[in-house]
Amino acid sequence: MAHKISIDHFEARAVFRGLLDGDDYRNRVAGACVYRCPRCDHRIRFRWRSFYQARDRSIFRRTLRRIFDELTPSLAADEQGCLDFRCPTCAAPTRIIFSACASAKVAVRFELYAALVGEGKPTP
Repeated sequence: MAHKISIDHFEARAVFRGLLDGDDYRNRVAGACVYRCPRCDHRIRFRWRSFYQARDRSIFRRTLRRIFDELTPSLAADEQGCLDFRCPTCAAPTRIIFSACASAKVAVRFELYAALVGEGKPTP
């Protein structure tokens, strides 16, 4: 019998601090932002280059990656990316969904959309 995996959807503002809002963008990463795991409250600091380096890479095994792929909404943006990782404290599988848009000729800006978070190990 297959193990059922429970994955919850969290809007970016619910799990991130340090995001910018503006007239023509929402939830932009300006240098760095802090993710708070909704399962255990562990905090992780992400710099903008974390999103740049994570595009098209996943640490999840194929089965788990497919489950996350099915739950990942498509964004109407220039480019969509995902950053997959496990929380260092509770090991909850997590996917951050973001858009990467080129501005000017060299700069890339990242705007966070949501986080998909699976079940983690119980913490003491």
